[in-house]
Amino acid sequence: MLRKKFAHLSAALAIGLTSVVAPQAAFAAPPAAPSSAVEQPATVTAEELDPQTATMIPEVELAATGCGSVCDGKNPATYKIYHSGCSTCYHYCADDAETVASNTSGINLELRYSPRCRTAWARVSSDFYYPTVRSYHLSGAVRTSYSGFAGAYYTLMVNDAGLLARAEASAGPTTWYTSKY
Repeated sequence: MLRKKFAHLSAALAIGLTSVVAPQAAFAAPPAAPSSAVEQPATVTAEELDPQTATMIPEVELAATGCGSVCDGKNPATYKIYHSGCSTCYHYCADDAETVASNTSGINLELRYSPRCRTAWARVSSDFYYPTVRSYHLSGAVRTSYSGFAGAYYTLMVNDAGLLARAEASAGPTTWYTSKY
């Protein structure tokens, strides 16, 4: 009887070991797809970009200096800053914008600033006010300015890396200013 039990145990153990050690086709991993079949993101080069709508700036350069004068006169909400060769690797300067100076005495005037792009632009609360953004050298001399609307209540951008910028707005004979930033 003991021999019979041992025989059944041996048979069960043999079957169990075979199923663990022998690979079964139902559980085999499918073959890996060839590397050429994996879809790669589309690429874009600086030469392919329209300078009126986009630019290519390496991420390291963008972090160090911003987009510089390349962004002067561009719309912060629509001008694309590509940071690598990937066609979907871009952002807009408005994406990380913050208000760095404002004037709320009778108006809502803001100087908006993008830390990533190091650019600035003016924003007003309604089209009743005519906005201007002015860029200054550190000496106080005016470098450039943009007036009017680039989009809903804001101006085009000015380079603000190592410079100063100020938002202005006028309505009739009155002009409002923010501090420089």
